[in-house]
Amino acid sequence: MAAPPATLPFALQSVATYAAKLPPAPRVFGRLVAAINDGNSSLDRMAELVRLDAAITSQLLRLANSALFGFRTQASNVEEAVLRVGLKELHRIVGLCSASLVFQADLALYATDAERVWSNAVATAVAMEQITGWTGGDPALAYTAGLLRSIGKMVLARHAAAAAPAPYSEGGPPLPAWEAALFGCNHAQVGATLCEFWRFPRGISGALRDHLCPAANPSALALAHQLNLAGSIATALECGLPGESTLWANDPARFEKTGLREDQLAEITMGTVAELDRMTTMLECIRGTR
Repeated sequence: MAAPPATLPFALQSVATYAAKLPPAPRVFGRLVAAINDGNSSLDRMAELVRLDAAITSQLLRLANSALFGFRTQASNVEEAVLRVGLKELHRIVGLCSASLVFQADLALYATDAERVWSNAVATAVAMEQITGWTGGDPALAYTAGLLRSIGKMVLARHAAAAAPAPYSEGGPPLPAWEAALFGCNHAQVGATLCEFWRFPRGISGALRDHLCPAANPSALALAHQLNLAGSIATALECGLPGESTLWANDPARFEKTGLREDQLAEITMGTVAELDRMTTMLECIRGTR
């Protein structure tokens, strides 16, 4: 029997329209990630990309001049700030700034608020970074995938705003099935399409597309399996999102697919907690609470 038509159909081809309604910061972040991935871009080129977004520029300067980096003199321009923080922290900072600017609106459709989505994004990103410490993967790509994991929800929430459908309810169908019935697609597919539109490296969009159920796709990237595992870590750290706890299935093949051993999971989780604690000052500066 054919599935009933979606109530509020969303065409993935229309993602550009919704991308224009989001803050421009993720587009800048995408270009920065691509430049880092290219490996041939200078710090001057990185500074040039940062300057494309005034909000990211101001937050980077504030962080570079904070006690976190401990310089006696103030950085007066973006080039100085980029030089001070270094490439790894620049990637982190721009990613966190982008996420904080995008995840500002509560997601009533998903029965959660902006703060919860932000916390989940950061915890998942840090967990992904920790995972690559054990697997030898690319920490920048992994961190980016974790940070953007829920970006598709922002688009679908905007799409549904005028119709104001009943929000997702725990105890109902699995979240992807609920989304498919409502929109004809799920937030992971939308997020992947959005990352393609923003020209993030292809591995990121592939990981987002498959991470909710990577076992269903035999050709799913290891990054997708790792993102699913990172989702379970974020949930274990009480940073989970409504309707997602059942998605982080204990697939018998998950460790083979992620390149990890089961006994490493506890250490990855502890490393995630420690790194989140270390990043407290940075997170407070970006969120404007410090």
